[in-house]
Amino acid sequence: MCKFYQNGECEFREDGICTKNKSKEDGLSLHCAGIWTRDKISYFKYYADIFSTSMKNKWSVRNYIDLFSGPGKCIIREDQDEINGTCLEVLSLKDKFTKYFFVDKNPHCIDDLTIRVGTNNEVVLKKGDCNLVIEEIVRDIPEQALSLAIIDPDSLQFNFDNFKKLSERKIDLIITYPIGPVERAISSVNKRGLESQILDKFHPGWREIMEKNTWGNSKEMKIRNLITDYINKIENLGYFSSEYKIPFKNVKKTRLYYLFAFSKSKIGIEFWKKVNLGLIKKEKKQFSLPGFSDIMNV
Repeated sequence: MCKFYQNGECEFREDGICTKNKSKEDGLSLHCAGIWTRDKISYFKYYADIFSTSMKNKWSVRNYIDLFSGPGKCIIREDQDEINGTCLEVLSLKDKFTKYFFVDKNPHCIDDLTIRVGTNNEVVLKKGDCNLVIEEIVRDIPEQALSLAIIDPDSLQFNFDNFKKLSERKIDLIITYPIGPVERAISSVNKRGLESQILDKFHPGWREIMEKNTWGNSKEMKIRNLITDYINKIENLGYFSSEYKIPFKNVKKTRLYYLFAFSKSKIGIEFWKKVNLGLIKKEKKQFSLPGFSDIMNV
């Protein structure tokens, strides 16, 4: 049975699709999102813009991959504003990717996104759990191609083992690490004795990190150690990472997730640095996120 939630003026299902509102522009479904989502989409869009523009004359084949695409549009809970999701924003960039892969487990999301994308031979839309279709996507990508993958789950839906599959190609990554869901899952396992299978798949080895005594032995330090371990595991697959690890908070200043960038090349990390410094310097006033400029070294 699908769970339903309510937050402000929005009512939404477990998969984040709003059950109270449809798009005023096209009557199709909307993903219910917090006010910080505008900022997150800006990070994705600006990186994709720099990535595609800078590499267009160096790589003849450039792919964009969104493994949690949603229906293509969002409604902001706090002000009921309707905005484009990441995939539509990236499609609107001047310097196009060669091919776009959009994936979502919810078939209705892909159906609505298909309508919104329209006729575009460069777009491949896939219905299904991204954990099950990643191998198929990797097979479709030539070895001599450069790609960018956005991994932005609402919770613990992405299995860590898939990073190894993605690392078989030259695929840069921007990922979110959902602090809130991880903390709740750990609490459920430790205090209520619930099954840890989902958490084990999302972050293998989490238990050893949380049980390890560290200086201060505080919850904050354990979470930092958990994130450091996650980053190190991805680096061990042949990736460089950036010192810019972006914390996102809700209106109550509760941490929601961190945003990380990984690249097979140090050039990609320089792109991430430009995105962060550029957004803070030129557009900080446009952002609503408390602590947007609070870039943390984890």
